[in-house]
Amino acid sequence: MGVMGAMEQFSAGECQSRCRNLMRWLVRQGLDGAVIRTPVARLYYTGFNASNGILLLDAREGPVFLTDFRYLVAAKRQLSWLKCGDCGRGAAAKSVLARVTRRWYRGGYEGAVSVATHTSQQEVMGHIREWRDIGAAIAAQRAVKSSAELAAMRRAIRANDQLFREVFRGVRLGQSELEIAALVREASYRLGDGEAFPAIVCAGANGAECHHTPDETRLFPGMPLLIDAGLKLGGYCSDLTRTVFYGEATSRFREVLELVKRANRYAINNLRPGMSGAEVDGLARNIIDQAGFGEAFGHSLGHALGLEVHELPAFAASCETVIRPGMVLTVEPGVYLPGEFGIRVEDVVLVTESGCEVLSALSN
Repeated sequence: MGVMGAMEQFSAGECQSRCRNLMRWLVRQGLDGAVIRTPVARLYYTGFNASNGILLLDAREGPVFLTDFRYLVAAKRQLSWLKCGDCGRGAAAKSVLARVTRRWYRGGYEGAVSVATHTSQQEVMGHIREWRDIGAAIAAQRAVKSSAELAAMRRAIRANDQLFREVFRGVRLGQSELEIAALVREASYRLGDGEAFPAIVCAGANGAECHHTPDETRLFPGMPLLIDAGLKLGGYCSDLTRTVFYGEATSRFREVLELVKRANRYAINNLRPGMSGAEVDGLARNIIDQAGFGEAFGHSLGHALGLEVHELPAFAASCETVIRPGMVLTVEPGVYLPGEFGIRVEDVVLVTESGCEVLSALSN
């Protein structure tokens, strides 16, 4: 845990802008303020990475950040732009929350918090007559990345491309999936700040399990290898999947690999801002359906990426969110054939005014 404010993506100006944007939205919705509790949202709005804290965002008077004794000195030193206070303990903590929000009658909260947490804050801030879940508004704000966020994501994605190059150079026939996963983990700390998620490493027929957990299965000649991995750098996540074959690939493998690559390219080449997530999903899905492998592509085409590896919106049949410039998402069609192999090709794209830019540079 620590302070990330020295990074441009978490600078005072960047975080103040994010808070102001949410404050303007609160005013338009007739809300007096919002209680921000989840770690990722606290980090997004303050740039302060800690296991404890509450951001109280008054729609007119601005934000107040409350944290406990462990982080208070660091918060006051690093967050000079933000009023910081001690959240206290027990009755004192309740008194602080009630006092700071005493003029609120309509408040926003994150629906992602537990029922127990929200019930408790309703009791502590009993003067708030109406509560509204603002989780979707926060997700929508986070979905469109600022220039500072995009710069951070480009760095993370470049580092992840290099991770894949090094891992594939280090893979040896006879290694187990667990040993290859260890190569990914080691490179993620050398090139970044660790893994964004535990690497998916699939040798042979294990690739047909979309999110297979690496085991003692060993890689031998005549087997495909699927690696889905991402490192974290500067608070932001990367994500990439490549499927390769060790030895002379079978005609069946080559056929399916070319199909998945074609679906990937078609979606990337035809994605446009203004489309819904469902429409983008359909671009790749129709290609695979027409080839007779529709039942073998059972997951969505992609997901947004940022401070978390899975964010909103998604390229999914159920997603009606309109895709906008500045969003960063994955494009990852796949075909999974139990008992044979699984193939997934994943790239990260930035939605632009006219289409998208592929941020992943590693060859397919």
